[in-house]
Amino acid sequence: MIGFGTLDAWVGRTIGLKHLPTRYDIEAYQLRRLNETIAYARSQSPFYRMRSDWPDLLELSDLGDIARLPFTTAHDLVRSDPSLIALPLRDAARLVNIPTSGTSGQQKRLFFTEADIEATVDYFENGMATIVRPGSCVAVAFPAQRPDSVGDLLMRGLNRLGAFPVALPVDGALDTLVGALRELQPAAIAGMPVTLGAAARRMETDGGSPLRIETALVSADSVSPSLKAALAVIWGAEVFEHWGMTETGYGGALACEAHDGLHIRETDLYLEVIDAGSGRVLPSGYEGEIVLTTLCRRGLPLIRYRTGDIGGIVETRCHCGSVLRRLRLGGRIAEPTLLERGGSLQTELIDDIIFSVDGVVDFAVELKTGKEARLAVDVVAAPQVLEDVRSALLHHPIVGPVLQSEKINIAVELAAKSAFSLCRKRRVRMTPGEE
Repeated sequence: MIGFGTLDAWVGRTIGLKHLPTRYDIEAYQLRRLNETIAYARSQSPFYRMRSDWPDLLELSDLGDIARLPFTTAHDLVRSDPSLIALPLRDAARLVNIPTSGTSGQQKRLFFTEADIEATVDYFENGMATIVRPGSCVAVAFPAQRPDSVGDLLMRGLNRLGAFPVALPVDGALDTLVGALRELQPAAIAGMPVTLGAAARRMETDGGSPLRIETALVSADSVSPSLKAALAVIWGAEVFEHWGMTETGYGGALACEAHDGLHIRETDLYLEVIDAGSGRVLPSGYEGEIVLTTLCRRGLPLIRYRTGDIGGIVETRCHCGSVLRRLRLGGRIAEPTLLERGGSLQTELIDDIIFSVDGVVDFAVELKTGKEARLAVDVVAAPQVLEDVRSALLHHPIVGPVLQSEKINIAVELAAKSAFSLCRKRRVRMTPGEE
C-alpha cells in the first residue's frame, strides 16, 4: 500500500501553527476565516451586499451558526446580476466560464486571483506528496496546454514536489494516448475516470506490452468500483480518488492510504452536508448535498454554495492518523433518471455495470423516454462483447427489474473507436420520445 504521510503538517504550517494541528486548532481557524469571509463578501460583493434574505447576524459564535445564512446556487453564478465578484476584473489572473448541467447556452463565471491559483498549486504539491515519490515520472491525463488550467496547475505542483510530470495527448485518438503511456512508463498517472478506464482497457486488449503503474489519481467525476478494479488488475495501480470542481479552486478532498473517505482541504474550504429538499444541515455520517464556503478567496467568495454533489462527512479520526475531516462521495443529485412508471436509472450504476464487462473500452448511453422507451448503448469493444453488455444490464438485480418493468428496449451497438472525447464526464443522455 502506497502511503507517504498525511496533509496535517502542511495544514499546520498553512494556518500558522508550529505544531501538528488538532481539531480545535482547525475549527478555530475556520471560524475566524468564516467571519472574515462573511464580512468581506457583505462589503465587497454586490450579490452578497444586496441580498434581502440575509439575517441579522453580525458574527458567527460557532461553526454551526453558518446554517442561519442563505444558500448560494449555480443559478446565482449564471445570472451574475448582481455580480458575486468582489474585485475589479483587472485583478483576475484567470476567468473561467463553465456550462451548467442541463442548461442550454448558460455558463457559470468563475474568477481567480494570483493568490487563489498559488493556493491551489500549493495544495496540489502537498496533496500529491502523499501518494507520489519525489523523482517519479507522473503522466498527467488532463488538458494542460492552457495556462492555469487544472492540468497546468497539477504539473506545477508536481514540479515543486520534485516529481517529473509529463502531459499526455488527451485531445486526440485513444491509441495515440496508449502509445505515449507505453513510451513514458510512468510510476503514477492522474486523470478523469473515462480517460484512465479507456486507456487501461485498450492496453489490456490490443496485444501490446503491459504497463505497471504504482498509483492512479482519479478526479473530476465519480469513480465506479469496476473502474478501480480494472486499474488495479491491468496496471497494478492503487487508486486514489480526488473530489474537486472549478468552484473549489479545483482542489477539494483527497483519499489517503486508508481509503476510507477523502480528506477535505480544510485550509480553504468549509463543507456542510444538507438535506437537498429541506436545506437542513445533516449530522455527521448522513448523506446529502455537499455545500461549500470558501475561506480565503477574495476575487469571488462563495458562501454556502450548493454543489449538487452527494456525500457525507466523517468526523472520526482516520486510520492514517490525520485529524482532517473526510468526505464520502455518493454521486450527483441530478443523476437518477426518472422514468414513466416511477423507476429510475442512475448513471453511476449503469457505468459500473457496463464497464465491469470484460472487453469494454469505452461507451456512451442515451435514454429515449416516452411510449417506446429505448436505452441505446454505443460501445467501443469487440463485436462479441455486445451481448454480454446487454445481458449484464438485464440481469443486474437493481437495473434489470427497472428495464423490464418500464418495458425499455435495449439497443447495444458498436461505436467508432474515435467516437468519444477522452476527457469527458460519462452521463446518461436523455432525449424525449413520442408520448
